[in-house]
Amino acid sequence: TAVKNHIRPGERNPIEGKFGQAKTRYGMDNIKAKLANTSTSWISTIALVLNLVRMTRQAPVSLLLRIQNWLAYHVVRLAGNFRIKNYYNVLMTT
Repeated sequence: TAVKNHIRPGERNPIEGKFGQAKTRYGMDNIKAKLANTSTSWISTIALVLNLVRMTRQAPVSLLLRIQNWLAYHVVRLAGNFRIKNYYNVLMTT
């Protein structure tokens, strides 16, 4: 199984580059999670954001606005935090 998961050195460069970008631009080096599950969640979320950033360069504006509205709705719904709700309500009304 370890042989199946092995990545050749030439294939690792883009992967390592993206992690380097995530560390410097998106604060991945500031993750202070102590549990393995929490660290995995943070890293997965940052990978999602990196993919969304890449998609925004290719997507039309109308699709981006729909994605923004969808994300804002679900963040507010999942967070349940009054400050976050107010922040997103202000963003959506301006």
